[in-house]
Amino acid sequence: DWLEFETRKNKEKFFATVQVGDEVEGKVKSFASFGAFIDLGGFDGLLHLNDMSWGHATRPKDYLKKSQTITLKVIKVDPEENKINLSLKHFTPDPWTTFSEKFMVNDIVKGRVTKLADFGAFIEIDEGIEGLAHISELSWVKKVNHPREILNIDDVVEAKILSFDVEKQRVSLGLKQVFENPWDSIMDQYPVGKELKRKVVKITNTGAFVALEDGIDGFIHVDDISWTKKYKNPSGALEEGEEYNFVIIEADAESRRIRLGMKQLSEDPWKLLAKIFKKGSIVEGEVTSITDFGIFVRVQGDIEGLIHRNDLIEKNENDDSDPIAKFPVGTQVKAVVVEINPYKKKLGLSIKEHVRRLQNEEISKYIHDEDEEGTVTFGDLLKHKENQESNT
Repeated sequence: DWLEFETRKNKEKFFATVQVGDEVEGKVKSFASFGAFIDLGGFDGLLHLNDMSWGHATRPKDYLKKSQTITLKVIKVDPEENKINLSLKHFTPDPWTTFSEKFMVNDIVKGRVTKLADFGAFIEIDEGIEGLAHISELSWVKKVNHPREILNIDDVVEAKILSFDVEKQRVSLGLKQVFENPWDSIMDQYPVGKELKRKVVKITNTGAFVALEDGIDGFIHVDDISWTKKYKNPSGALEEGEEYNFVIIEADAESRRIRLGMKQLSEDPWKLLAKIFKKGSIVEGEVTSITDFGIFVRVQGDIEGLIHRNDLIEKNENDDSDPIAKFPVGTQVKAVVVEINPYKKKLGLSIKEHVRRLQNEEISKYIHDEDEEGTVTFGDLLKHKENQESNT
């Protein structure tokens, strides 16, 4: 009873005489995650974690020891709520009061990483002054999903002051701004038409990413792999981890995009074919595949043309067999170019037209020979044509 009486008397005296700003002495009684309780003579005051230092405090035990006698400043007294708040940091001036005298926007400062969050990293640039480097300000080239991918607690880094608000005690920092943005000179390093050899780092359904340098990738679309082969997936021609030859076909610093090509390393065989074989020309090729509607024939430049079933042979009433069956894969054929469009990548061929030409040439030759010997009748021509068709 006497102890309780003395404690109550001391507490009433404390609330009656002690004011905010006064210094008091107490003994560290216990710790909590949010601070430490200080025995002030049978009753407790709270030293909150945020009041231990102007800087970033994480553990009370970094500043205090249990049973330690310590002098503190009173920063709040509330007799009605029976609360007493104490402080260690208020023995020194608030560093924010002199911030604008020591720092300016665009200053390069050194600091220690104190905390990592999903949205960025907290960096102590002076005692009691912490700034935030947002995740978007960490790297020019790397897509950072979390600051821990490039930073660790207690790392000492350089940063640029992007902005600050003394009243709100906020500083915005940037790590990437300490270095030159590589995209500013990307057009000089990777001009359109430049050939290079680089490694494929990732394959997707539509193309592949190629490492040009640390943090900068180029992209090759599946349609830019080959002029003639159609790949459903880039993995049919490319393999992750392997190096290939590429050429820059597009570089856009503003959108941070570099497109690569492989087929552009050589001339478009479709345009070359269109120059050499005009419509009506005769080409040779090999049957590569068979479909219900016709056959595909590979000609010069690995280009495949289609011979529709109606363009294979003349229809014969006495022959009911499938004309496509007469041309198995691997058969060498000659055909006339009936359509060629290098822009639509379309080549149409006809064996039937080629056969007709041969027949006409033979008839013309026959007429010429007979003219030298005598008159040729219309019946002679029909008979000759029937003989040619039966031989074909």
